[in-house]
Amino acid sequence: MDKTDAPQHSQTMIDTLILGGGLAGTAAALWLADLGHGSTIVEARPRLGGRAHACPWGDAGLEVDYGGGWIRTDHAEMIGLAKRLDITLIPRAPIIQHSHFRDGMWHADPAEDMAAHDAGLTQLLADAKIMADDTPASRALHAMTLQDYLTHRALPPSVVREVLAWWSISGSAPPDQVGVNEYLTPKLAKGLLIKLEELAFTVQGGASIIPQEAAKASGADAVLGDAAERLEDRGDCVQATLASGRKITARTALVALPVNTLSQIRFTPPLTPAQSRLRKLGHQGAAIKLMIRAKGPSPGHLATGEALGLRWIYADRHLPDGSTLLVAFGLHREVGEPTFAMVQTTMAAAFPSAEVLDFDWHDWINDPFARGTWVSPTLATLPDYGPQHWAMQGRIAFAGSDLYSAEQGWFEGALQTARTAVAALDLCLKQNG
Repeated sequence: MDKTDAPQHSQTMIDTLILGGGLAGTAAALWLADLGHGSTIVEARPRLGGRAHACPWGDAGLEVDYGGGWIRTDHAEMIGLAKRLDITLIPRAPIIQHSHFRDGMWHADPAEDMAAHDAGLTQLLADAKIMADDTPASRALHAMTLQDYLTHRALPPSVVREVLAWWSISGSAPPDQVGVNEYLTPKLAKGLLIKLEELAFTVQGGASIIPQEAAKASGADAVLGDAAERLEDRGDCVQATLASGRKITARTALVALPVNTLSQIRFTPPLTPAQSRLRKLGHQGAAIKLMIRAKGPSPGHLATGEALGLRWIYADRHLPDGSTLLVAFGLHREVGEPTFAMVQTTMAAAFPSAEVLDFDWHDWINDPFARGTWVSPTLATLPDYGPQHWAMQGRIAFAGSDLYSAEQGWFEGALQTARTAVAALDLCLKQNG
């Protein structure tokens, strides 16, 4: 399936050229095949999967997810696709303990003054309910960044720690740049742990097995390790020019790339104003995900708070060697370049009895084919994610988890946008031959 061997011009007109071999692009290839359309996937990396990236880690004997890994119970597209491809989903271990770390130490409670902490949480959850309504109070909150909101409400430090712990795994961007609406969703009104309930399943073998198997089942050709540098809609066809100099011509094209990489492609004709703004400014998602291997912690133990920039650590599962895999999150600008000494210090605060064996991570922020983690729009650019701005234009459609949908940033969002794009591509192919 890998057609990367030689820079050359494609002489055969294909139905759809797909830029991006992540979940949106590979699922689109599969669904296009269901409709009788062939496709070629162009992926800049030497692998399929995009920000779904699972690979073996050391001698642990298990694939681990360096990128996205969790699926919610209501993610019908993801669950359905996994079932179609005969891929097993693994339920998350139930929470057996929730501890808190602050001031370099482990604590059973998030604050010394629990009355003030509980009052702050009550305010937080009340504001989450307000956000769901179209009222002056709601509109005022929607206009705030997360940092503006925390300052405006003067929430206790213990509540701020908990908010930022969950922000590091959900919002993922600097709190002074992204709207509080990224965090204060109506669902949050049920409590902070509702966010943990969203992390319901992982994928046996790692999340990247789904796009890999979808691409295989689609029968699509894949060009790996060759980035697209130009995409031209010629009216009667589209043509992509790759970094190798190879040109591929197709009847239609699907751009299924992270928003922060669109600036690497020259579009002819130019993108619309909203698309061009996002192409230039991108999104601000910049979290760090660490995988930590340690002896001692039991699966289902969650620690939140702050220690050297890491704010959320979850003991996920036992590994074949008897150690435990823990997953940790923090904001990139707070963590910086993680070191073994930093991980040891943090784990001593969060899991005092643990023995750290190893850690690893992938730098998505400096990855040239991602340039960020899951999407986190600024307030200024949020309107530019509207689906009306990313509808099919001419012979080019767009898809991906970064684009605005009810499930923005989730794998489910990638699939929902791919469904919409496939319907538009199918119509274009049938109408234009």
